[in-house]
Amino acid sequence: MIKVDNKVKNIYYMLCYSFYGEKLDEKDEDNLGDEAFENIYNLFSLLLCMLLKKQIKKGIHKDYNYYINETNIVRGKININETIKSHIFTNKRIVCEYDEYDENCLLNEVIKTTMHFLIKSSKIGSNTKSELKRMLLYFSKVDTIEIKTIKWDQIRFNRNNISNKYIVDLCKLILNELIVSDKNGKNKYKEFLDDTAVSSIYERFIRAYYRKHYPFFNSSSRRININPNNISNIPTLKTDITLEYEGRMLIIDAKFYNKILNNGIFGSQIISNDHLNQVFVYVDSQDPLKKGHIKGMLLYAQTIDEPTIDIKYSMIGHDIFIKTLDMNSEWSSITLKLNNIADCFIEDKWN
Repeated sequence: MIKVDNKVKNIYYMLCYSFYGEKLDEKDEDNLGDEAFENIYNLFSLLLCMLLKKQIKKGIHKDYNYYINETNIVRGKININETIKSHIFTNKRIVCEYDEYDENCLLNEVIKTTMHFLIKSSKIGSNTKSELKRMLLYFSKVDTIEIKTIKWDQIRFNRNNISNKYIVDLCKLILNELIVSDKNGKNKYKEFLDDTAVSSIYERFIRAYYRKHYPFFNSSSRRININPNNISNIPTLKTDITLEYEGRMLIIDAKFYNKILNNGIFGSQIISNDHLNQVFVYVDSQDPLKKGHIKGMLLYAQTIDEPTIDIKYSMIGHDIFIKTLDMNSEWSSITLKLNNIADCFIEDKWN
């Protein structure tokens, strides 16, 4: 396998955790071939193929679709008005409205459209394209659609299709973050994800890592009600990562920015007051009596030019931890840091 820098490989590992649920083992990585880490398009394409292989074994999703067509046999309900307007009744044809259970639904259209645009990218290697084209064969009866017309909120998930959610989430990330249209409506491809997209992956990775390796933490994103009196225009907050263990809770706010520290007075470098206040509100809303069983953490992705941060800070009766996680280091160092946070939480002993 080709040699790549830690940043690209770690982005890939984060993607695997975020959308696949775990990091691939060495055998899986070897099967990806030399193209695997050449660029972000191959990373997304290969991960999409792996998710699709898993899903195809379960079967392609089907749904009921509404159709209105001319036909010489009655199907569903006859649309009298359209039949009369079309002047086709004399030809022994009628317009019928009916539902058909097939794979040509919005969910599959999004998947096929994503593969279609990835294949068109000149940045994807021949092996990766071959794998994508092989996956496309399973979607031969599915239409492609215009990216700008996709109504993401119309893709509904239930117990029958929930296994497709990570695939759709990955497709949404690809289509929204890697493909843009120029003034002439032609699709262009971004060189890399912007900070907002990587920040979302970073957050999902940490949550998925603890869900995989510490399932008893019940790692999740939680809605926090700071408006018990239901006053109008007050938002409901949502944590990035919430961990629970033996009646205690750790609320982690994952931050991925180009700069961690801000300029303070007399040339000092300080943590954002907004970030501190945000995690404080999370903790205080869950532990208003300050019993100490709820703690908060700001977990920043380490930047190149700033120092490693490891601070325990008492903020109006609550313990707030501020740490950095170096995503440019070896993967073993990253997991060691996350495991150390978990161990401190389990033992309730913090450095």
